[in-house]
Amino acid sequence: MEKIQPTSSWNLPPTAKQTRAITVLCQSLGYHEPVENTPSNRLEARNLIMGLRGERKKRRKGNV
Repeated sequence: MEKIQPTSSWNLPPTAKQTRAITVLCQSLGYHEPVENTPSNRLEARNLIMGLRGERKKRRKGNV
């Protein structure tokens, strides 16, 4: 687990770009829940984006 300093920008709310990326990834994966509202900070948003990208990659690889 990463240790993040309290003053780090990772603790700020997710950026608009991160929220849009989560929305687009969820739509491409067929999720209908409002997942983009779940991350409370930028670090959680980054981790969610990376997880969704990995899932998308696995699904694409399986369909080829």
